Amino acid sequence: MKAMLLTAGVGRRMLPLTLTLPKPAVPVLGRSLAVQNLRWLGAAGVTEAVLNLHHLPQGITRILGSGRNAGLPLVQYSHEQVLLGTAGGIRHAGPLLIGDGPVVVCNSDFLADIDLAAVLEAHLASDCLATLVLVPWRPTYTVVLRDEDGRITALGGAPPADAERAGARWLFTGCHIIDETVIDLIPEDGPSCIVRDVYRPLAAQGRLGSFTHTGFWWEFGSPESYLDGCLGLLDHPPDELNRISTDHDPIRKLGSATAAVGPGSGFDPSAEFAGRVALGYSSYVSENSRIEDAVIMPEAWVGPGCSLKRSVVAQGVELPAGFRSEGQLICLEAATPVELPPATRRQGGMLVHSFATHGCG
Repeated sequence: MKAMLLTAGVGRRMLPLTLTLPKPAVPVLGRSLAVQNLRWLGAAGVTEAVLNLHHLPQGITRILGSGRNAGLPLVQYSHEQVLLGTAGGIRHAGPLLIGDGPVVVCNSDFLADIDLAAVLEAHLASDCLATLVLVPWRPTYTVVLRDEDGRITALGGAPPADAERAGARWLFTGCHIIDETVIDLIPEDGPSCIVRDVYRPLAAQGRLGSFTHTGFWWEFGSPESYLDGCLGLLDHPPDELNRISTDHDPIRKLGSATAAVGPGSGFDPSAEFAGRVALGYSSYVSENSRIEDAVIMPEAWVGPGCSLKRSVVAQGVELPAGFRSEGQLICLEAATPVELPPATRRQGGMLVHSFATHGCG
C-alpha cells in the first residue's frame, strides 16, 4: 500500500517557528512529526510513501533521506515549484502514487492511533471513491455532517445540508483513503483544494464515505496546540503513549515534573522543573532557572535565572539570563527580514510570539 504525506505547506498557523523550520520537521517529544507519521504508516502496512515538497524542503529531506530511518523501505519526493494545495499536490504526485490500489493520504501535523487496516476495510466494502476519518467535532474546526449510512453530506456547510437531518457534527482529521480514480477528478492546472474541488462534489453524489475514530487524535497546527499536544502526551500512561508516539525521548521524573529527556540534554542541579516538560537533545537549562509546562527544543540553551511557564523555546535559541516567559513561543530570527505575524516582537536576535490569548485548532 502506498501513502502520501502532505508536507509542502508553509505552516502559516505555526508562524513564526515555520520561518526557519518546516512544520513536518517540528519535534514532538524528540522526534519530528514526519518521522512519527511515517513510522505509524509503516506499522500499518504502508511500504512506500510520497512527500510533496515546497517550503524549506531541505529541512525535510535532511531528516528523512530515503526513508529507512523512518521505518519505510522507500520514500519518494514530489517537488512543487509553486504551492499546489491539498488536491493539486496529490495530482502532481499522481505518477508516483498509482499502480497499487487505494492510497492513504495524510496531513503531516497530527499524531493519532487510527487503525488504518480498519479504515481500508471499510473503504473497500463501500462504493465510495474516498473515505475520510472523522472524530467528534471540536470548537474552531470545520463541521462535517453525514447521514445514517456514514456517507458525508456536507463539509463546512457545502453542499447545503438538511438542518432537520444534520445530526451529530464531526471534524475531518486529515487522514483519508482515496481510490486512484480520485486523482483524475482533481483539476489539472494550478492549485486546488481537496475539500472544495473534490470532496464536496463527491458528497453531493453520495460517493464520499466516512470512518469514525474513537481513539487519540491531536493536531499540532499552532504554537498553542503544539504545546498542549506535547504536554498532553506526557499525561498518558506509557503503553498508551507508545501506541500514539511510536518513537520518542525517554520519559522520567525531573523533580516534580514528568519529562521527556533527549540524549545529550542537561541541566544544573539548582534548576527546578514542574508540571510536564520536554527537553530536546543537547539542550541545557542553567542554574536557578524554573521550567513549568514547557517545551525546550533540541540545542536550545536556557540561561541562568530564567522562568518559563507554558512556553516553547525553539531549536537553537539561547535565552539570556533572567528571561521571563509565559504563554510564548521563542524562536530564532529569520535569515532575511520578514513581516512578522501578529503578537510577535523582535528581541535580541529572537522572535517572541505571544499565544496566551490566541485559540488553538
